[in-house]
Amino acid sequence: MERWKQILKGVCAAIIGVYVVFCVFYFSQSRLNPTCSSFDIRFSDSRRRSFVTETEMQQFIRRTGIKPETEPISSQRCQQIEEQALQHPMIRTAKCYASPDGVVHLKLSQRIPVMRVLGADNYYVDSDRKIMYPRTTTASYVPVITGRVPQHWAQNELFDFIQWLKDDSFWGAQITQINVVDPEHIELIPRIGSGTIMLGNINDYQAKLKKLQTLYTEGFSKFGWKEYKQIDLRFKGQIVCR
Repeated sequence: MERWKQILKGVCAAIIGVYVVFCVFYFSQSRLNPTCSSFDIRFSDSRRRSFVTETEMQQFIRRTGIKPETEPISSQRCQQIEEQALQHPMIRTAKCYASPDGVVHLKLSQRIPVMRVLGADNYYVDSDRKIMYPRTTTASYVPVITGRVPQHWAQNELFDFIQWLKDDSFWGAQITQINVVDPEHIELIPRIGSGTIMLGNINDYQAKLKKLQTLYTEGFSKFGWKEYKQIDLRFKGQIVCR
């Protein structure tokens, strides 16, 4: 009888030991990889531009089979979510992380258009000099470039020119449209007056427009410019008004 008691005690002790080991292992793993309680997507720039919504991004992430709420949280899973988010054509940056309460957060920023090209091609160039094709929900008030605009030129020389216009307090407010007959023949459409500014190419554009600005402020302000249909800056050291 005493022998059976010892055997029973041993079996109970073994069961308890196995249970304790299981609990330690299970709860330690749960703390390391807890199950996601919810999936939260936020945009850092939604007030400035709205090319894509949180709902659209939720659907875009899940399209590949990623379902954060039903999966353990891990750094690998967060990396997969980031990589999928960056595949969206309107997303610039993505950062995914989990908070202590089990919520998986995805912080996004959208691409920033600098100019829009309308002509044989239809595209934006963003702040990283990358081509950005418009979508039906895309709307952004940026300089409009019409005509024949090669993409490589738009991403380089023309990009620098647009940035200069944007940063210049006078010309940034004056120019509403740029028409490119070809890279050697550029026309600027000013906000005031009915004339067209014939810039030619964008070589020495700063000097050309600074000289024209002097004419605007010191000459046109006195005798007007509305009667001129064309202001030509293509001749070195001259401004020809027709």
